[in-house]
Amino acid sequence: MEVEKSPEEDRLSLLPALVTIGIVVMGVCWAAFGIFKYGVWVNNGPGGGFFSAVAGIGAASLAAYEFFFSPVRARPIGGKSLWPAGAMGLAILSIPFLGMVLSMSVFILLWILVVEKKTWRQSILTGVGAGVALYLLFGLWLKVPFPQGLLLELLQ
Repeated sequence: MEVEKSPEEDRLSLLPALVTIGIVVMGVCWAAFGIFKYGVWVNNGPGGGFFSAVAGIGAASLAAYEFFFSPVRARPIGGKSLWPAGAMGLAILSIPFLGMVLSMSVFILLWILVVEKKTWRQSILTGVGAGVALYLLFGLWLKVPFPQGLLLELLQ
C-alpha cells in the first residue's frame, strides 16, 4: 500500500538532491582552482593546489555517486537540521573580519559550548587548541596563506 505525499513533503525532499548537486559544483570549482590557478605539481613536488585538486575531485566524485546510485532516499528535514549549515555560513562570513584561524576557532568554541553543551573551560581549550593547531599545521608548516582579516590588519 502506497502513502501519498503532500506537496510540501515533495518540496522538502528535493533539498538533499540540491545540496548534493551543490557539492558536485563546489568540488569541480575546488579542483579547477587547484589545477589551473595554484598548480598541482610545482618544481618536482606538490604545489599549492594539490590538496584542493584532490579534495575537489574526491568531493565531486563521491557526491555524484551519492546523487545517482545511493539506495537511501532522503526524508523531509526540519528547520533545526539546517543549524550546522547556518553556523558554518556565519563562520565563513566572519573570515574577512576576524581572519581564517580566529574565525574557525570561535566557530569551534561556540559549537562546543552551545551545541555540545560542554563547559566554558572545555570549549575554550578546544577552540584555542584547534586555532593553534590550524596555525601551526597550515600557517607555519605548509605555508598556506590564510586570510588575515580586518581585525588582524588593524592590530599590525
